[in-house]
Amino acid sequence: MLRKLSLVLLAAALAAPLAAQQVTKKFDYAPVNGVQDLKFELDKVSLNQITFKPGKSLGAGIRKSDAAADVRVDNNGAADKIVGVAVVMFDGEGNVVAAGSSGTHVGYLKAGERDIARIEFPYVFRHMDKAKTFVVTMEMADRPKD
Repeated sequence: MLRKLSLVLLAAALAAPLAAQQVTKKFDYAPVNGVQDLKFELDKVSLNQITFKPGKSLGAGIRKSDAAADVRVDNNGAADKIVGVAVVMFDGEGNVVAAGSSGTHVGYLKAGERDIARIEFPYVFRHMDKAKTFVVTMEMADRPKD
């Protein structure tokens, strides 16, 4: 019992500095040639633009899609960040028509840098053309000290 409690306390102590911040925002789906500007920021990391890329089925069997959305992530702060992004698209009745998540490519988005988070919609994409709104969630944590 004491060992279990010690492990729980150790895990909590290690996780505390890595506590993630999170914010979610809903947008009307209104891209122009697939591109839509966003105004979305958390702790000086901003999502400024999303590019929707409706896809097609690939391969045999499960028929995975190449549909995606590219989200530009700008770190305007002074600290390196770990950034995750999720996008869920909805039709006019509130049904999910596409969903996926990703993060910055290298693992850490260095202070002052920009990256693209590629959100793939591998299996839920077939009604993406009926989207009316979408929700973006950004989850972020400071880069742990080495």
